[in-house]
Amino acid sequence: MPVSISVTQIRRALYHADQATGTGSPSLALLGTWFHEALHALIGQGNQTGLLADYHDFGTDPATRRQRMLSQLYDEVIGPRLSAEQALLQHAAVQVDTLWNAIQTACDWLMGIQEQFAQASSGRRALVASSGWQMIDWCQSEQTIACELQQPGWADRVRLVGIADAILRRPGTNSWCVVEFKLGQTAPTADLGQACLYHLILSRLEAGSAAAGDLSVVSFRPERHERFFTGQELAPAIQSLVDLIGKLAGVDARQALPSASEPAPQVPESRKILPVGARDVLPTAVHEKLGKQLVAVLTQYGVQVSLDQAPIVGPTFVRFPIGLGRGIKVAAVTRLAAELQVHLHLKAEPFISLDGGQLVIDVQRPDREVVPFSSIQSMLPTPDPLLGSSKVPVGMDLFRRMVFADLSTSDHSHILVAGTTGSGKSEWLRLAIAGLIAGNTPETLRLLIIDPKRNAFHMLKDSPFLWQPLVFPDEHSVPQILMELAEEMDQRYRLFDGADSIRQLVERTQKPIPRIVCVCDEYRDLINRNRAERKLIEEQICRLGAKARAAGIHLILATQEPSRDTVKGPLDSNIPARVGLKMGKSLESRMLLNQSGAEKLLGHGDLLFKAVGEPRRLQAPLLEEADRARYFQAGS
Repeated sequence: MPVSISVTQIRRALYHADQATGTGSPSLALLGTWFHEALHALIGQGNQTGLLADYHDFGTDPATRRQRMLSQLYDEVIGPRLSAEQALLQHAAVQVDTLWNAIQTACDWLMGIQEQFAQASSGRRALVASSGWQMIDWCQSEQTIACELQQPGWADRVRLVGIADAILRRPGTNSWCVVEFKLGQTAPTADLGQACLYHLILSRLEAGSAAAGDLSVVSFRPERHERFFTGQELAPAIQSLVDLIGKLAGVDARQALPSASEPAPQVPESRKILPVGARDVLPTAVHEKLGKQLVAVLTQYGVQVSLDQAPIVGPTFVRFPIGLGRGIKVAAVTRLAAELQVHLHLKAEPFISLDGGQLVIDVQRPDREVVPFSSIQSMLPTPDPLLGSSKVPVGMDLFRRMVFADLSTSDHSHILVAGTTGSGKSEWLRLAIAGLIAGNTPETLRLLIIDPKRNAFHMLKDSPFLWQPLVFPDEHSVPQILMELAEEMDQRYRLFDGADSIRQLVERTQKPIPRIVCVCDEYRDLINRNRAERKLIEEQICRLGAKARAAGIHLILATQEPSRDTVKGPLDSNIPARVGLKMGKSLESRMLLNQSGAEKLLGHGDLLFKAVGEPRRLQAPLLEEADRARYFQAGS
């Protein structure tokens, strides 16, 4: 059986090797998802045709046809999403405008191509490759394509699998156009490598050989950008990619990497250290077998599913992307979570969820890995002596990428953290503080620490990063401290003199003004001391939550019990980003994340991160005591 590897895995390796970014402004992740969804609605997915297939129904006048198509696209795709996320996007007008401009640009380009192909009878034929993959008419989006590769010196064949955003081919030629729907900033090296991989697969499917035709790569930022490459120019790049595939798949006898088709070596410890920055952990025969067992158990209960892609091995769990059989509902799978645990002898109930429209089943790894903070230090931002850094490390995703919350953005401006005992809540707060300290100096960052437990942040007591000494509620008036913080916010606004944010003011004056981050553990305990004090605290939380971001002041609040009494109110309406660690009840998960699931997490830093869109499951790095002392006592 050939070793399977995905285009995504290879793109990830290319990105880690060269993390340079291209032109264009960074876009909100949610808007990038909407951009994909809008263009898929135009082109069509699977067996469903898009709006472009029936564009003649919109009239004969090109301007009228364009306006009607865009109106329907807005009514069916963009409008409902804007309405649902209106509160979260209230400060993202520029990004939303960029999204709509990119959609219009892409629509105009696709309509022009549709018209050309409609006029050419040769462009209306269907291409059927030997693998069974079809390109219907001139374009198909989100289509899974695959080919097998074999090179001299390889111990096994490799099956390369990818899902391209959209692919076109010039009729009667071997020239391809690979369209990557990217909104805003790009990663040129990784993007081009990804397009070349799709081109490699298509060339194999069409020609049955390694012969490569021409390639155009199109992206939108929001203007359309197109790069053209001849087959001769692509040949060296494709050969380099083939060599990389052999290395990552572990089949190249010249490499020391273990084969992905062999079981992983036994690890005597219950948990092993994750070598961050190393190659992806490829699925082993053990993982492949577990996936087949998942399918078999569901089939026993009359639920027909399939494994659509190779499993993804993360530090905490293995993810199995699942395809549903005809007529099978998502609920039919989710209600069998307990049965899967029993039949497969799992230590924890599998976590079943949707990820970007794909049903996935996460199964705990028996050899769960620890992600030490020391191993992710190279991923942390370098301190800027003038502006510092606003990025807070949240956790590592399945693909070994560090995910950050950017306090300077409206969807991450303040963070609410919740988790039960043993979930890693206090450890996550320490991680956030260490990450901020690593990216700043005392001139660009100050911390206001409120510690009801008195022992969570003791090492910070002499830190030069403190805005005020550690605040213990039984010794200090928390409402008074928060009022002083709100007064600092108002004072900063008086200094703006036309500036939109603290960043603009600093860039104009060339004098650093420290970002102030208020970190509070056990917020529920804080507001339950007495009613009068609670009212005063919530009033200041409302003021700071609504206005403080532009002044460079942010809140990171944590609670052990995210009950309705705690979350609903000032926190719910003013704290946009949520970090949900393991919770005791599904109701608590719904209070924090607006959906259940956190009660099924595995503890010890296994978390769900939600700002806009669906929550992302991450693993928080562990700030060990030596690193804690290094950062918390720096300069003291």
